[in-house]
Amino acid sequence: MLEELQGMTKTLDGFLATADPALLHASDATRLLEATAAVEKRACALKTLLANRAADSGEWARRGHRSPEDWLAQTTGTSYGQAAGTLDASAKLQRLPALESALRNGELSGPKLNEVASAATPDNEQRLLEASKRENFKQLKRTCAREKASQRSAERDEARHQRIHRERYYRSHTDFDGAYCFEGKTTTAVGARIEAAIAAEADKVFKEAYAQGRRESSAAYRLDALANLVCGGGAKVDTTVVVRVDEARLRGHEGLCEATGTGPVQVSEVMGVILAGAFVKVVAHNGTDITRVVHHGRHIPAELMSAIVERDGYACVRPGCGGSVNLEVHHYKVDHAEGGPVAYWNLCTVCRHCHYLLTHGGHRLEGGPGNWSWIPPP
Repeated sequence: MLEELQGMTKTLDGFLATADPALLHASDATRLLEATAAVEKRACALKTLLANRAADSGEWARRGHRSPEDWLAQTTGTSYGQAAGTLDASAKLQRLPALESALRNGELSGPKLNEVASAATPDNEQRLLEASKRENFKQLKRTCAREKASQRSAERDEARHQRIHRERYYRSHTDFDGAYCFEGKTTTAVGARIEAAIAAEADKVFKEAYAQGRRESSAAYRLDALANLVCGGGAKVDTTVVVRVDEARLRGHEGLCEATGTGPVQVSEVMGVILAGAFVKVVAHNGTDITRVVHHGRHIPAELMSAIVERDGYACVRPGCGGSVNLEVHHYKVDHAEGGPVAYWNLCTVCRHCHYLLTHGGHRLEGGPGNWSWIPPP
């Protein structure tokens, strides 16, 4: 096996030495890129299969590393956290046959594998693997966070919340290129308020840029929004923090409670945010039967809109897209022009680009929540 892998490495070295993208037809470059991604997935899978056994050898200590994670991070050129995730996934494979099978079939990228493995149990691994096929990385990360939260007791969850609060930080540095970089960590409730404020300001920034004929990425607009909010250059905007919660949880029992876009949150912290004066919208499960709300005009009732965007994860439902900026509502079963009503069963959220493709490009959305399929034109 070692000789074969070393031979593959030499073959890839040959490709790298001779490949000239400028000489390739664009469609050929696309197919080569897809083939390269398939190779990358399988290389990541093999790395994960071997990692735990390699760490058991103790070779990392003999080579002067402080831990298996430190050795693997340096060997693979990844961060310490990514290496730790790979080792954790590798150690779990024997207990998770479905995950191991998906890994051997090259179905998971490295980042998705680490997320699924961190939350997977024999009871939920199949469900998480199905989610990995239809959700982009951001959506899958949220799904896995929800699974991990459901496995914690109330006492453990409170302890985790307090620990994160104690460990909160903000750091900044200037990189080798002279760019200002920053990172931070805080609780999900505080993060939800930050995300809501940035999203509201970013929408204003986008509209201003669009009116001026400028087209940039949503990430660029979000950075401009953050700068406006922190430096005082942005106008005051109304922000809404959306909390999804089971009614049983509000009564002190087990159940879901999470802030949109940031993940599980303590009920006590939600109540504290409300009492502190933030505008919080609570989407309660087992409450009003939103499926019965039907409207035959174009107006979408506020409670129906809240339920739709919450159900769709505040993102475009097109598999692999997941855009969260400039979302629009699409009649995916019966088009409005054909008499399709404004109803929970007939609406979904899509980004502006995907909505244009659906309306004017001959593309179709089929399936439904949790099982979306994107059908391009013939």
